[in-house]
Amino acid sequence: MSDASPFSSDLLAGRSALVTGGGTGIGKAIATGLTLAGADVVIAARRIEVLQATAAEIESATGRSVAVDLVDIRSVDSVNELAERHAAVSVLVNNAGGQFPQKARDFSPNGWRSVIDLNLNGTWTMVQAFGNRMLDADGGSICNIVATVGRGIPGIAHSASARAGVVELSKTLAYEWGPKIRINCVAPGQFRTDAYEHTYEDGVGDGYVEQPLPHVGHVSDIANAAVFLVSPAARFITGETLYVDGGLTVQGPMSALPPGGYPERDEPSPHR
Repeated sequence: MSDASPFSSDLLAGRSALVTGGGTGIGKAIATGLTLAGADVVIAARRIEVLQATAAEIESATGRSVAVDLVDIRSVDSVNELAERHAAVSVLVNNAGGQFPQKARDFSPNGWRSVIDLNLNGTWTMVQAFGNRMLDADGGSICNIVATVGRGIPGIAHSASARAGVVELSKTLAYEWGPKIRINCVAPGQFRTDAYEHTYEDGVGDGYVEQPLPHVGHVSDIANAAVFLVSPAARFITGETLYVDGGLTVQGPMSALPPGGYPERDEPSPHR
């Protein structure tokens, strides 16, 4: 976290929270933010060594311990077992996900399905497993980390489609599961995490200087948004998507491929 938490240290006191993909990047920042706000936090992902290192860092930074657990959100059995082990969770942040940039014409059937399965089906599996338990208990709050959908995201058509599906899912469940569960989304703009650097080629998103806030964000910006949405401060907010993007969806580069990544657009259009 680059800044001190803007929230009270007891904002989420007594709440049990779980963050998927909590070992690195945005997930790590969200887990830190929830811990600073007083929640008892579990971070879950597929690599135990990464989770353990992150838990130690968060404890050093906050003075509070963080639990770790393993999950593969693509596996219904793995998710259900996780939910059984953490049945008291009343705050769920679905951050796990991923994609690879590629022109849509080059997607393989398996490549398309794998990204949809991870980002849409995996999120749904988590939401249902933990949401059903919240419905049978005292309720809770869910925050889904998505993407800046709405303008289209050339280069990651698979992920854009899946994330848009999560947005619509969240709106639907906000009605079906209210008033016991609030469910919202956070849509990050450009955040130069390690995952971003490993996923995208040089030059992708360099036009961020065109957006209203002409700089990349810090992961603490996403953490603050997530903490707010799952907290009592947002008690009258559900079914919404909070864009934390520096105004990217107003003006700025949306392509996940570098400049010149679509040479066919420069070819003359055939007469029809």
